Amino acid sequence: MVDSQAFDAKAIIEAALFAAGRTLTLRELADLSGLSEERARSEAMDLAAEYNLRASGLEVKDIGDGFAMQVRSRLARVVVPLAPREIEAPLIRTLAIIAYKQPLKQSDLVEIRGNKSYVHVKELEKRGLISAEKIGRTKLLTTTRAFADYFGLESCNPQAVRRALLKDKKLIGVSPMYKSLALRLGLDFIVVNPYNPKAEDLSKLKEIELLVLAPGYADRVREHYSGEILEASIRTLSQLKNSAERICQAAGSGDVEPLVAEVDSLLHRFRERAKSAKPIKPLTPMIEDIARDLRIAVQEDGLRAAPDSAKMDADIQVPAHQPYDMDILERVVQRYERILKPSK
Repeated sequence: MVDSQAFDAKAIIEAALFAAGRTLTLRELADLSGLSEERARSEAMDLAAEYNLRASGLEVKDIGDGFAMQVRSRLARVVVPLAPREIEAPLIRTLAIIAYKQPLKQSDLVEIRGNKSYVHVKELEKRGLISAEKIGRTKLLTTTRAFADYFGLESCNPQAVRRALLKDKKLIGVSPMYKSLALRLGLDFIVVNPYNPKAEDLSKLKEIELLVLAPGYADRVREHYSGEILEASIRTLSQLKNSAERICQAAGSGDVEPLVAEVDSLLHRFRERAKSAKPIKPLTPMIEDIARDLRIAVQEDGLRAAPDSAKMDADIQVPAHQPYDMDILERVVQRYERILKPSK
């Protein structure tokens, strides 16, 4: 005998999933059907089983803490071109970043897209396009099978998704120190440790077509990477500008103009200050490069300047090994400030 109340509830759940066009949480299904969350889950699971037995083009999927009705995977590529692109532009941009950089920490996404990312993640997860797994104090974001189906991709594998997004662009890899530079240039990139790579890094290196790293490490990295390498010097502001231009040219993408304008403005102000600064005596090639860029007076009896990492007897200790996650422009600015404002 058919339980009419259960039948009505199941019909409501079916209609709700069809009308919503997104993942509905168990709480939503329970509220709509008048059932408990446990009973709503049971009815939704029964509905999913029924759809699996039918020769239907639709399926009911258990996604996270809810259910969604969607086009069956094998038919997705046929009908996706007909589906309206109803995801708002800001959500699309956030989704593209997640898809490209996955698995991506939510904290890193916030760094790129700002605090609006929290709202976007909730909405994208609600629609079943991403999953957000709790990792410590943040979440690890990845795209779902539903994402691949929605956009007509053959695979939901992160590498396959990344390739589909890139198309004719180069996949760029940067060591952690250059992450802030890649962000400033608006590049499509992934962060990788090419110096002491772990299994995850080795996997990334197989995908990368252009690798940006510090000068002097190319031979070492060649042991496990065969693609194009760009050694980016960033000792000075002029070197930073030159490296940024070379990276964008090699990548065939990115916007270098805002950074160039900021560097030129900073360099002008620093050189003006250097005119009245005390002469220095560079003790290493790095400080010689900075002195030339600043156009500061250099004298044998000037203030002795050396990198702090050199552990030399110097009047000015210039920071050399700053935190790798420090903004790359701030890294250079800090060195110039130390030379122009030596500690007493």
